[in-house]
Amino acid sequence: MTTAETRKTGNSGEASAAAFLEKLGHSIIARNYRFHHAELDIVSTIDDLLVISEVKSFRGSSLGAPEYRVNRAKQRQIIQGAYGFLAAHPRFEGYGVRFDVIIVALGAGEAEITHYEGAFYEQGY
Repeated sequence: MTTAETRKTGNSGEASAAAFLEKLGHSIIARNYRFHHAELDIVSTIDDLLVISEVKSFRGSSLGAPEYRVNRAKQRQIIQGAYGFLAAHPRFEGYGVRFDVIIVALGAGEAEITHYEGAFYEQGY
């Protein structure tokens, strides 16, 4: 798959994931938020909870389970990005923070979404 095709798949998956979260009652605060080397795919809120969602999208058959691509190094990077986001947006002080992983299988029909709430957490990184 070319870089352009990979980007298109990622953008489509993130749009599907954002729409999915909105249907669950989330308010989308940011998409593709960058802090140093970290990128937060989707930042949303629901009640007094800030949710950082890592989206993994694919078309056709995946090379292994996409959720396993969010390894400890990627988790650490996302957590550091969350610290950066919170520092830049003090209005979320006092919110709980949850890290989710959303898998989006894109095909000819509607996207198939698997949502892992609280998929990982800060473990003394």
